[in-house]
Amino acid sequence: MKILNFGSLNIDIFFRVEEIVKPGETISAKSIEKRPGGKGLNQSVALAKSFDKVYHAGSVGKDGLYLIDYLKKKM
Repeated sequence: MKILNFGSLNIDIFFRVEEIVKPGETISAKSIEKRPGGKGLNQSVALAKSFDKVYHAGSVGKDGLYLIDYLKKKM
């Protein structure tokens, strides 16, 4: 079975902080982590765990090569 999934692809950015920032306050992040994300990307990766032929169609921006490489590894 071949599956074609349409959906968003983006990079999720996580900022680790010691506490939630208060109004008017500026704080620094302890660390920053970037991960592939987006509803469509997550669905395609999940489908690829159960089906042999999964394809994804979606628009990518400047971060596109990173996301395309990730999908190739997971699918």
